[in-house]
Amino acid sequence: MIACAPQVKTCIGMPNLSVRPDNLRDAFVAGLDWWRDAGVAEHVADEPHGWLKSREAPEKKPAAATESEPAPAPQAEQVFEKAGALKRFLGSESEGAHPGSPADWPGDLATWQKWWMESDLLDPPGAFPRVPPRGAEGAQVMLIVDQPREEDGDALLQGPAGTLAANMLRAMGIAQDARYFASALPRHNLRPDWQALATAGYGQLMVHHIALVQPKRVFACGDRVWSLLAHGTAQAPQSLTTIPLDSASIPVFAMPDLPTLLRSAPVRSQTWNRWLDWSDSPK
Repeated sequence: MIACAPQVKTCIGMPNLSVRPDNLRDAFVAGLDWWRDAGVAEHVADEPHGWLKSREAPEKKPAAATESEPAPAPQAEQVFEKAGALKRFLGSESEGAHPGSPADWPGDLATWQKWWMESDLLDPPGAFPRVPPRGAEGAQVMLIVDQPREEDGDALLQGPAGTLAANMLRAMGIAQDARYFASALPRHNLRPDWQALATAGYGQLMVHHIALVQPKRVFACGDRVWSLLAHGTAQAPQSLTTIPLDSASIPVFAMPDLPTLLRSAPVRSQTWNRWLDWSDSPK
């Protein structure tokens, strides 16, 4: 037997018409119509594509600067600071209108506390209520914060900061009825301009408040309170050790603001050690 090369035979009566040019075209068109009817109207490939890319023409990048034509320097973005309500309030009247003239400030503590809650000279109406100070005249310690906290309602330092202050003063041996809590501003403000407040005379107003309370010592909580006291007493911040009054000079202890003490155990430890050294030193 003679071996023959294998051959592929088509079925009898079914010729392969796909190799004919006219049938190739018809088959291709029919295939496109079938896929279009199935809902596939675009070319689909196996490679992934960026589905979130815009079909718009990409923005042309600026041509690189040549040596003869240096690239323009980038323009600094202009930042416009929005003035807060308190800053606009301070600038709404002539200089010295807020918080009023020292000669017009109440001369006794009870009248001053009422004026603090009602006077239109202190600040504009705001979303937060005014919060009164609390304590009695002749307190052993007058603790001053920059402004009431958002959570303060009808009394100063009611939230976590107040709990920390109460525990700290108790550890220092200061009884509850020997404490006086005060703030530099009567209500919580979102963007106080502390430099403008110092220039307007809120440091002097704070010193006037201290003179009415007549405490044995003052605790200034935070740099803002410290700066206002220095401005109000015409002293450099680094030289401020006492509040000079007509009756006496009251020692002042500088400490971090209460939110900072709440966040940091090392700062609380440092403040406590500084307090021990300060309380042991002669005044």
